[in-house]
Amino acid sequence: MTEPKLSDHTDYVYLPDTATARDLATYLIRARSVDPQAAVRLQANGEVLGVSVCVLAPETLLDSTPTVIGLRAIRLAQPTEVDLTVEASALLDRLARIEEAGLALALPPVTVTAPWAGRTAPRSGWEKKGFYLSDHARATAQEGIGAVDGALPANPGHAVVATVRSRIWSSPLQAPDTTVSLPAGAAFALEVLGFLPPRATEPLPVFASGRWARISARAGHVLVYSAASA
Repeated sequence: MTEPKLSDHTDYVYLPDTATARDLATYLIRARSVDPQAAVRLQANGEVLGVSVCVLAPETLLDSTPTVIGLRAIRLAQPTEVDLTVEASALLDRLARIEEAGLALALPPVTVTAPWAGRTAPRSGWEKKGFYLSDHARATAQEGIGAVDGALPANPGHAVVATVRSRIWSSPLQAPDTTVSLPAGAAFALEVLGFLPPRATEPLPVFASGRWARISARAGHVLVYSAASA
């Protein structure tokens, strides 16, 4: 993320109930388990708020690491228009006080710039390209988490952590039921963000549009942008 800056935007979004607020808070906490400094992009043009977080992204312009983004759709109590990127921690602070505010979620006045948030997946043109089994996603994610832990030295710096994560989560995903090439980081995103369904073998549809791929679950979507066409 770059330096925070003040921005002129909608002051509030209105959530329908406390359950929605708790669900959103849980999602953001999960995102911060991947990156304590996580940014979150909020997009709405009506009664649905898209909440995007990044699980994997290239560190430099020459880095071929795919961009892996989680997306939750949150139903709003009132229509609004908003498109801004803020610190997840700042939004969590406001969610903690939302009941006192009558379910009006105050949006942080300070925005941040995150390179991944500059990429916007297409709204149309998606073609179904098979499916990915949720039990395979869970197994792949757990295997990758173990590999990352095993490869890190004691007290690693940010650069070392980023390099190890990029190497492991950029590796090709074994997904024989789809024609789309996906990184292992897509499985990690499904698991760490809580998108995997409770039924172990539920098939998750896979879609593609240009350089974008999408795995859709009932709890959310994982979007993948690759440097090469899928």
